[in-house]
Amino acid sequence: MLLWAPAFAAPAYHPGFACPRPDGSDVLATAVCADPVMAKAELDLEKVFYAHRAQDGAGVYPAIKAQAIAYATAVRIACAIPAEGTPGAVLPSGADSCYVKVTEQHAGEWAKSLSGVYAQEAARDIDLHIALQQKLINAGYASSPMLEADGIYGEGTRTATKSWQAAYGDDQTGVISDAEVPHIEKLGVSRAVRWASQPPEPSLSSDTNAPPLLRIFQLDMLGIQRPFLEQITGIAKYVNHYAEKITTYTYIIKGCELTAYEQGDQIQGYGLKVTPACSVPLTPFIQNSTPSVAELTMGDMSAALDGSARPVADCLESCGNAADPNIGLMKQGSHAEDYVNIEVYAPIIDETALNAASNWQNALRKHETDDDIVKGKFNCDGRYATEGLHAMRDVGVKEIFVGRGESVIGQDINGQCGQ
Repeated sequence: MLLWAPAFAAPAYHPGFACPRPDGSDVLATAVCADPVMAKAELDLEKVFYAHRAQDGAGVYPAIKAQAIAYATAVRIACAIPAEGTPGAVLPSGADSCYVKVTEQHAGEWAKSLSGVYAQEAARDIDLHIALQQKLINAGYASSPMLEADGIYGEGTRTATKSWQAAYGDDQTGVISDAEVPHIEKLGVSRAVRWASQPPEPSLSSDTNAPPLLRIFQLDMLGIQRPFLEQITGIAKYVNHYAEKITTYTYIIKGCELTAYEQGDQIQGYGLKVTPACSVPLTPFIQNSTPSVAELTMGDMSAALDGSARPVADCLESCGNAADPNIGLMKQGSHAEDYVNIEVYAPIIDETALNAASNWQNALRKHETDDDIVKGKFNCDGRYATEGLHAMRDVGVKEIFVGRGESVIGQDINGQCGQ
């Protein structure tokens, strides 16, 4: 069973039916099983079939099936291929190339009656079609983590797609739109699958040749003493003291702003102002996010965290001018995750973040008074998490905190909830 595979390696094409054929009674089926070029053409037709099944619904399934049978009959006639069960049948010379040509023509013709995201799915290159399916499987969104992509988007793939869309913050259509493709491409391998298939990656904390930020954002850099950290960072530029004996030390490392959170005599967490030049991969902490954090949106982060992060905002109403308010996600680490918390934020200053905050605020106003919104109680019970995630799914990550405890922003938000 496939547990770990390159996401975009060229697949070995197999038709949408079981191979090898048990009795060899159908010369065409036997040929399609043996010839990957013919199998690819068959998959292209199946791709359109399943797009129609999703678009047109269960009520017209008999008609869709009848159309598929009509195409199968037409290709046999056009290519002089014997009917199934013909005794002693052989595939005529040139029938393989004829089958590919006619089947692709049928797929293109049938696709013309698709629209919207269904047309986008049917038009997608088969390699990408299969790779996206494998991405969902590897990331744990399929019903079983030990399935291999086959290019057939049946009910299992539709359910997996809906699960990802819910975690990402999109409408749960079960169909991957062109706009969603790059976000599914960012998915890595789920924690359960990865740990079952390969040993943990070695920490970079002691690799003096690794970039400083990569050395710092490692699990074994939590709980260390500050003098050890400052062998990497140098002396702090700013020091601030907060409640519960928390002190933050802000370092400038090659133009990047890193904040270390010290409690007692141990560093318990790290914050980073994220830019394209100041970024880190998060695989040591969440293990199913392959890109650098600067490449991720809030929706990508939510999907990488299996939809378990809480959408939050430190202020959506009457924020004043003291500081830029933020929207973001908070994930409290479980025992299995060594109690490592993850927070990501974006200040509400650029157009995307402003629109996201406004959209979430408008959704809240349908249910809550302005006074309730000012008090931030929408952060506390999760009742409006779906609306919040949907609003901010395209907002880029601009700040991250990883560690035990909370960031300064997280303390403020949880304080609104009495936590």
